[in-house]
Amino acid sequence: MTHPHTVLPNPALDPSTLDRALANAHIGSLLPILRQLTGETRWLAEPFVPDPTRAFEELNDGGLPADVQAEVRSAASAAILDWHRGKPAALPDPGSEDLSAMMSAAMGEPIGEEFSGVVAEQLGFAAYQPTDLSAAIAATRPELRVVIVGAGVSGLIAAINLKKAGIPYLMLDRNERVGGTWAENRYPGARVDIPSDLYSFSFRPKNWTEYFSQRDEIFEYVRDVAAECGVLDGILFGHTVEAATWREENQHWVVRFAEPDGGLHEVAATALITAAGLHSLPNIPHFDGEESFLGRILHSAIWPDDVDLSGQKVAVVGSGASAMQLVVAVADEVKALSVLQRQPQWVAPNDYYFQKTDASKHWLYDNVPFYREWFRFRLYWLYTERTFAALPVDPQRAEKGKQVSSLNDAYRKMFNTYIGAQLDGDADLIAKTTPAFPPFGKRLLIDNGWYRTLRRDNVELLVDSIARLTPTGLVTANGEEREIDVLALCTGFQQQRFLFPLQIIGRDGVSLMDVWGEDDPKAYLGLATPGFPNLFFLYGPNTNPPGGSWITVAEAQVRYVVEQITRLVTEDLGSLDVKPEVEAAYTAELDSANNAMVYAMEGVSSYYRNSAGRVVTNSPWPVAEYWRRTAHPDPEDFTATARSETRLVQEQV
Repeated sequence: MTHPHTVLPNPALDPSTLDRALANAHIGSLLPILRQLTGETRWLAEPFVPDPTRAFEELNDGGLPADVQAEVRSAASAAILDWHRGKPAALPDPGSEDLSAMMSAAMGEPIGEEFSGVVAEQLGFAAYQPTDLSAAIAATRPELRVVIVGAGVSGLIAAINLKKAGIPYLMLDRNERVGGTWAENRYPGARVDIPSDLYSFSFRPKNWTEYFSQRDEIFEYVRDVAAECGVLDGILFGHTVEAATWREENQHWVVRFAEPDGGLHEVAATALITAAGLHSLPNIPHFDGEESFLGRILHSAIWPDDVDLSGQKVAVVGSGASAMQLVVAVADEVKALSVLQRQPQWVAPNDYYFQKTDASKHWLYDNVPFYREWFRFRLYWLYTERTFAALPVDPQRAEKGKQVSSLNDAYRKMFNTYIGAQLDGDADLIAKTTPAFPPFGKRLLIDNGWYRTLRRDNVELLVDSIARLTPTGLVTANGEEREIDVLALCTGFQQQRFLFPLQIIGRDGVSLMDVWGEDDPKAYLGLATPGFPNLFFLYGPNTNPPGGSWITVAEAQVRYVVEQITRLVTEDLGSLDVKPEVEAAYTAELDSANNAMVYAMEGVSSYYRNSAGRVVTNSPWPVAEYWRRTAHPDPEDFTATARSETRLVQEQV
């Protein structure tokens, strides 16, 4: 879907301008382009195959000799000019076998056909296009409507695809604007931890200003996509969904929500999609003496616009992603900064974290067919699938003398060396910042200058917690006192409490919260739970990817959900309810796989696990495997009920 729109033919393209741009192009990305444009397979074999990429480096020259590089760039120039002058691509939509060969050549390592499906969809070679049901709905199902809870990334993808399918929908969001997490998280330093070219909708590329874009640019992008795709008119902002109840006699959900003025309203929906997200309910701790504290208490997820930290004494609780970003962003302006760390985290080096995107890359994106797609693929591979092999625990690790596995142990050694170098041998700081748990036990963080900032004279790292607050400061559990003006809580979210406090009542009056308990949600593919027909979760239980961009997973989930709703129309069904035995078998398989991962090892604690130790947020499979499982809904997984003669009466909103 993307390749016909990303680059348009330009017969007047200047060859010298093209050659200058190609001199800086990523050689691995040019090889599959040559295969597509010329049809020649020789570009995927020696002597042209580049060296495998180490870590996250770009390796534009591919490690190839200068004469081989020159041959590739010269051939690419000729093929690209031919394409602009009207010669069609020999292989515009490569199949699975061809994609495998092209991916392998691009990365300089073998990549199997099992990755072809998700890559073909994400790169636009086999883009998802919903069936247009508008005529069928008008003729036979005029009462059909879908309600979406949440206007963040997942909810917007759902709305965009429902609109394409001609399926009426209503989206409700508690905020006053789209964006979800990116609308709410406005703390200093907030930015994405996945390259922006990957953290993008596959159907809407953008020339990002930075490799890892800051919050404002991401928010504006999400807002602009919503406007361009025409879904804003279907959103009610400032409306908080409080409850949803399934009416068996009418085969629909009754959704109750509060309007901005506090008034309650109800609307009926054939299907209900929750897109509240994993990171939507802030975890806000409270402290003794809090009411007497004369300063400000802030949370990173609810950051006011009027905060000025210049010359202030600030304490930051936490050392995770948001704390790292905030601390580095404000260290220059505050008078004193105390970081209270419960547990250190593994931090990976990345030379591109603050780097601006070079204009030559944007030129290549805009003028070289398939270049954006193949560069995006390499980001997908490096940040998504490449590191997955470090997550499973080697069952023979004890006999091999390994802590987790050969690869995971190698990462630990590399990160330890990096910490020592960044802290210049400071034994005290090294001890404080070196985790006891293995790498990937928690989500790997990216070094944004964290270690360098901890060495500043006005910054201190306390391995301690707050015992109480005083009118002018805090007292730690170890009895240390600090005067502070601002207490910044970077304490994350309540990820185990999916959908809380939304009350959902399914068949026979059963509450979803009773089925899941306080923190033990279970859902088939993370998308559906038995007894709650026509209810689909986006970013539901056990769908947090083990790496990479959530947007890739969200697009796969939405495809599955839209196909299920499509089935309601094409087969004239009243409801689809996942079978209990299907969900149970899936959960057993999932739990078994999760228990073999590094983040489930003894001694590793994180928001991934509930109070009983069960992993409830993470998927244990590579993203490509989850994509495969959701690619084509199996009708046998759900109990289908024919539509009753009772017609759904829609309330006008």
